[in-house]
Amino acid sequence: MRQTSAILRRFGKVIDVAGCTMDELVRLAHAERPDGITSFCDADLHMQAWLAAALDLPSPSIRSVARLTDKLLQREAFSEAGVPIPRYTAVREPVDAAEIERLCAAIGSFPMVLKPRNGTACRNISSVSDVDELVQGLAQEDRPSEMILEEQMADLPPTSEPYAGRVSIDSIVSNGVHSHLGITGLFPMVPPFRSSGGFFPADVPSTDVPQLFDMATAAIEAVGSDFGCCRTEIKLTPEGRKIIEVNGRPTGLTPAVVKLAAGLPLMQLCLRLALGERIVVNGPLDCDRVAYRFYCEPPMLAQRLRGFTGLEELSRLPGVVKIDVHRQIGEQLDWRNGSLDKIFQVTGVVANHAELAEHYRACTEDVTVAYDLKH
Repeated sequence: MRQTSAILRRFGKVIDVAGCTMDELVRLAHAERPDGITSFCDADLHMQAWLAAALDLPSPSIRSVARLTDKLLQREAFSEAGVPIPRYTAVREPVDAAEIERLCAAIGSFPMVLKPRNGTACRNISSVSDVDELVQGLAQEDRPSEMILEEQMADLPPTSEPYAGRVSIDSIVSNGVHSHLGITGLFPMVPPFRSSGGFFPADVPSTDVPQLFDMATAAIEAVGSDFGCCRTEIKLTPEGRKIIEVNGRPTGLTPAVVKLAAGLPLMQLCLRLALGERIVVNGPLDCDRVAYRFYCEPPMLAQRLRGFTGLEELSRLPGVVKIDVHRQIGEQLDWRNGSLDKIFQVTGVVANHAELAEHYRACTEDVTVAYDLKH
């Protein structure tokens, strides 16, 4: 946070909340007479909601934030509303033989997905292929009851395009009006379930857009969110579309790619919304280009970064806007950190989805990254 706070101090006063009680934080914030409050991190949504309630500022409700940040509460809300989701169950302690039997019966068949109830950035999500892996995975958790188990949804048949069988929809909810910006396509996940970035707009038939928008609306309404910026992730399966999750903030890639592809300043709109302005956008946004952000994630066996080559050459590819390096040579790596351990990211703009495929190939094949691997 040191670097972030230094930047923020150029724009206004920064309050260090370390060690503050909630009452102290309310008093500190109230003294500054803020006009709005917002956050862009899942872990901060609860603090935002409590502060907003205390200071009478626009914000998602405390109840909706609880559902936006707890995958179990969220899935329970989806089930009650009839929103299509994967089979799921909470993990109960103690995790004995009877509990393992109950978990397996609740999901039905392997493979299954084990993930934190309050996880973010694809952290600590794993696939379990049999009972032994399930027992081992839960044994590694200090608090198994903070995990959720669900079915591993089947993928659509593979295609030649570098797309995942998932899409996401960023939405602005203002005065109960849902403004869906468009459909964001996603690149294939890195095992076990780590994001490798995405692109805007997605390569989906225009006839599918209204149905996907309706799914996003139903998911947002199910969690009770009538204010804020949301991101809904949808899995495309042979059995039909299912909601993966709804987040109460934009993703790390969407503001950049939406601005590059459509010229819409999403971050600015989020701030204006927090000030109490009525924000309505007629989506899907018109785009005459495709913007993308690619993440290079280390393999699961990587434990230390040794080096990389090819980034300078990649930066000269027409359409590449920026390359950011996130990890330094010699740094320790752990796949459980999810997207927080990405090596570098590439942001670019291309004319169409055919050109996007060429840029994806360059990002994945023309850069060589070396690692020390676990044995």
